[in-house]
Amino acid sequence: MNLAIDISKNNIKVGLKETIRAINMGKVSSVILAKDADEFVSRKIKSIVLEKKIKLYTVEKKQDLGNICKIDVAAAVAAIIK
Repeated sequence: MNLAIDISKNNIKVGLKETIRAINMGKVSSVILAKDADEFVSRKIKSIVLEKKIKLYTVEKKQDLGNICKIDVAAAVAAIIK
């Protein structure tokens, strides 16, 4: 994955609920999904980004996404805020 943006805690929302909330508020430019995310999370996010025409990036593991988001735990999904 090669995101050409600076990810900081100010421009990212981590987790399913926070990501969906930000998408519904129209604040999301793209979404990052871990390939090993739970099937429910994966289907839900893929459906929403397709409907809203939002870019979807993937990473191999939830731990990788947690590291990208600069948090100490794994993350299944994260939203990049516009």
